[in-house]
Amino acid sequence: MKTLLLTVACAASCPRALASQGMPAHEPLNPTSASRSGVYAQPYVVFSPEKWRASITLAYGNAIESDSVKPAAYLLDAEILRVEVGVLHDFSARTFGRVDAALTGAYGGFADGFFLAYHKLIHFRQRARQARPKNTFGYEFTLPDGTSVHPRPDDAALGDVRATFGVRHSEALQSVVSLTLPTATGPAGYGRGTVSLNMVQTALLPLAHRFTFEGTLGVGITPSHGALAAYQRTTFGSASAGLRFRFRGSQSIYGYLFYHTPYYHGTTLRSLDRRELTGDFGWIRQGRNGREWHIGLGEDLAPGDPGIDLILKAGTTW
Repeated sequence: MKTLLLTVACAASCPRALASQGMPAHEPLNPTSASRSGVYAQPYVVFSPEKWRASITLAYGNAIESDSVKPAAYLLDAEILRVEVGVLHDFSARTFGRVDAALTGAYGGFADGFFLAYHKLIHFRQRARQARPKNTFGYEFTLPDGTSVHPRPDDAALGDVRATFGVRHSEALQSVVSLTLPTATGPAGYGRGTVSLNMVQTALLPLAHRFTFEGTLGVGITPSHGALAAYQRTTFGSASAGLRFRFRGSQSIYGYLFYHTPYYHGTTLRSLDRRELTGDFGWIRQGRNGREWHIGLGEDLAPGDPGIDLILKAGTTW
């Protein structure tokens, strides 16, 4: 928790940046996924002569996954919160470093009715949600070898800290290497419990006066750890692709897809052994002083995979 408070204090005092990014960053929110892989979608970071930048992002998701193939079973019914604070420093026009710390939570919540109404509006029926009592926490694994795990709710805890070093090869291509540290203070099942090493390649390509494409490719390694070690994969990959369209003045809309390879194997459960495919879209406003605000909505595009059913996102970079 001290690390998070120090990071927040530094972020509040950092000078404003003059440059914006392509898309907002994306990192899996599902604790079943986030406790395994450190791979994520890293936006291109434009050099700023002011050197220091900071960001605060909030993600709030509603998850309902219920899967069983006897004797195995998996349930995740929770509302999940992540508030992440990041501080970035440009060492030169080519290199930069970044540190991110997060406050996390997972609980029964209060918004099942809202998420049900949203899915009713888009004519998507959530049978698993309708079969569960509203705003009631549930998180448990029963695996083929008899292993049974019941993570407790995570009221408020520090997540794993991420340290990143990046290199801009050109105005269109960037590489970053990141290390996540096992600093999570919550119950078992929410942090990785070990280090992870990850690398992400990012391409930022202007397509026209108002359109920008951004894509990423990521790979990562996380040693197996904990009660589910026999079923955990240790190598991971990801890819993302999307467009940002500036439609009026400093305002843009964006949309992208994020793909992640499977996190587990041999559980016989689709919700654990499948890859993740998530869509994200939203609105961005770029201020004259370089400050950027974004509001977004993430949606699981392949029900039955580890993606979160619906995620509300908001953040600012300066």
